[in-house]
Amino acid sequence: MSQKEKIGGRAYKNGVRLINSSFSAKAYYDENGKLQVKLSSVKRSKYYKLIKKIPILRGIVSLLMAIWMFLKEGINNPKKYWAILLILLLDLLYIFIPGSESQVTNNILNLIYFGFPVLLLLLFRKTISEVLKYHGAEHKVVHYYENDCQGDIQSYSRLHKRCGSNIVFYYLLITCTIGLFVYIPLNPLLLELLFLGIAYELIRYTPEQLLFLPYLFQRLVTKEPEEKHIRAAKAALELLR
Repeated sequence: MSQKEKIGGRAYKNGVRLINSSFSAKAYYDENGKLQVKLSSVKRSKYYKLIKKIPILRGIVSLLMAIWMFLKEGINNPKKYWAILLILLLDLLYIFIPGSESQVTNNILNLIYFGFPVLLLLLFRKTISEVLKYHGAEHKVVHYYENDCQGDIQSYSRLHKRCGSNIVFYYLLITCTIGLFVYIPLNPLLLELLFLGIAYELIRYTPEQLLFLPYLFQRLVTKEPEEKHIRAAKAALELLR
């Protein structure tokens, strides 16, 4: 795997998955506490590389692919991913139910829509503590990889510029500043996709010094990992390399 190739990831309650353009590596602890690793190939369309070069569209496609992967896992295990499935259902209702003629009513609906996921996170933060620690470990090991695997993994930041939570932050910011106050004659679904694509581009080009606000939000969705979390994340990285 080339050192210049970007990798992404995902955290679970018992492990970490790291993904590059060709492979997906998952390292997790089984019911007996033994660390297991699994490597699988990632199938990409022949148009994928072309799409990744097109601003806005590349962000939309990347996010839709991430949602699709979550859906596949969530449908197979609804008890495990009920919160994500509920948020996606809320998203569909928000898109397809006609808005009210009253601006006040629409603002209240928007507040409920955007506030619900944050409320869930705050209410269940202690319950999903392990996921947040694996999320932090995932970011640390990606930093480690991006710095040519130098130094101690634990010494790296648990916050990362390319985290999906940063995209969510920018998406909410765009929606609350543009979507609520500027009328754009576009289908609600297309409008949401456009905002997501813009948020993706903002993350790519925002200087590190200006990311302090998204990073405040990211602190909610990560925790400082322990040794076992780092061990799993490193095992996934070694499998990719």
